[in-house]
Amino acid sequence: MWLPQILRGAGVDPRPALAAIGLDGPAAAVFWNALAAALILAWVFGVERRRLSSLRIVRPTGKDLEWALIFFGAAMTWSWLAQLIRPQEVTDSGSATIAALPVLTVVAMILSAAIFEEILFRGYPLERLIELTGRRWVAVATTLPFFVLPHLVTFGPEWLLYHASGTVAIYVLYLWRRNLVACMLLHAAVNAPILIPTVAAQLR
Repeated sequence: MWLPQILRGAGVDPRPALAAIGLDGPAAAVFWNALAAALILAWVFGVERRRLSSLRIVRPTGKDLEWALIFFGAAMTWSWLAQLIRPQEVTDSGSATIAALPVLTVVAMILSAAIFEEILFRGYPLERLIELTGRRWVAVATTLPFFVLPHLVTFGPEWLLYHASGTVAIYVLYLWRRNLVACMLLHAAVNAPILIPTVAAQLR
């Protein structure tokens, strides 16, 4: 969230170039997430001299994938029940903005969020904080607000009722299976339903 301001403060403003390739507004997150993740990986490789496995980026087992699927079903079931019990009358502005974007742009946003946000919000900070404190709850309590806040800003407080179940599922899967690739797949699956209104808007 702070990279754009830091770069502008340093006299570099990539926003016009990003807008020229269709990465303005919410779609700019594709670039910023990629840049932030690249900086983290450069730190891991260049300064810490560690491997991807230190972020739990390893090949998932069949059980990892099986539980990712189970947690996806649980998160979607909660979202469906929440809509059933308390129907969302007005689509939030964030979802409406994303739905108006081209389908390929939204696909890029889904995939970049799944890959880069898992590195930025779980793989790196959780592993390092667990190493430093020896307590998983401290790592979760420290990182969770940084993940939730941008979603609340974009989608509004109702996001907590209808979609925070996906965040809970990802955290539980990570802490239990400790496999970031499985979490990336779960993250992509949880975000994929945003394609439904996007495709519907394109077909109108």
